[in-house]
Amino acid sequence: MMPIVLPRNTPRRFYRGGRKILAWRGEAVPDTFDDHRPEDWLASTTRLFAEGGDGLALLPGGGTLAAALAADPAGWLGPAHMRRYAADPGLLVKLLDAGERLPVHAHPDRRFAARHLHSRHGKTEAWMVLDADPDARVWLGFRSPMSSAEVADLVEAQDHRLLQALHEFRVSRGDAVLVPAGQPHAVGAGVFLLELQEPTDFSVMLEHARFGIHEDDAWLGLDPDVAQSCVDHAALSHQRLSRLRSRWDTGWTAVQSALPAKADEFFRADVLDARFADAEVEAGFSVLVVPDGTGELATSTGGRLPVHAGQTVVTPYSCGDLTLTGEVRAVRCRPAAGPDSRTDPPALRKDDGDTNPSDSEAAT
Repeated sequence: MMPIVLPRNTPRRFYRGGRKILAWRGEAVPDTFDDHRPEDWLASTTRLFAEGGDGLALLPGGGTLAAALAADPAGWLGPAHMRRYAADPGLLVKLLDAGERLPVHAHPDRRFAARHLHSRHGKTEAWMVLDADPDARVWLGFRSPMSSAEVADLVEAQDHRLLQALHEFRVSRGDAVLVPAGQPHAVGAGVFLLELQEPTDFSVMLEHARFGIHEDDAWLGLDPDVAQSCVDHAALSHQRLSRLRSRWDTGWTAVQSALPAKADEFFRADVLDARFADAEVEAGFSVLVVPDGTGELATSTGGRLPVHAGQTVVTPYSCGDLTLTGEVRAVRCRPAAGPDSRTDPPALRKDDGDTNPSDSEAAT
């Protein structure tokens, strides 16, 4: 196999956006563009939970990546991955252009997903900011501890107080944020992200009325009280919030980790910066996103692929080891190294320092 340049895959969503995705890819805005294409699902084998169930990535030669992977899972994923996850790629990567503020929402963790949604994956995610308007903002975690009744009251009101209950901070290009499952959050207008996720579309929409989201979809088809029980009501302290934030563009080496260390339990991202030296990495299923420059991606099996800013590339395991050369930088997104598939996957636990409900210190 060879690395494959991915075409755009932008299912229609309930919120506005998508022009920055087209600009980043160097594509013109179509006359028929409807301003509701804010996400580009890269190498996706995941479907939307609602809104038509689209999302599967198509390959340039025709057919879906999901079908190609099912036909040759070992070639795409490799033996170590197969031992851990069988034929499940364990990863969803997106470009996200927030043309308007997203609603306040939260994602189930793995235990909740297994119990209520018949899935081994929850939806911990991470944001890598590729571009942001001046003064662009995001929101993450409650500033003060909340009871279930207080959260339910805010959800019932469907007004500005829910957003005001969260930590708010500015973001700019180069910022990275890990968003653990359960943490309420929102992305502000003008933020353009590379987003890594567990491979589900599970979102509990605490805000939904102003976005026209049907309540059954907002609660994932569950009882509202059950759905809202996935939300972490604890205060997110300054110390804990700081551990969820990092920078992805400040290194001086050819290969460096791009996300906070806790992300490794769910997915991995490395910045390959060939401007310093040839960036060499081992074989493995991955999604490459190229934010800067031009160069070449070579495989140990003899393949060569010119790459440039605005491209997204999927690399099967059977390509072999990879070497990125030239005046170019790429983000390599990979599944977690993870446990053996015979054991339960790890999850952010209530005692791991990131979701400790007894820590009520508010971040400032």
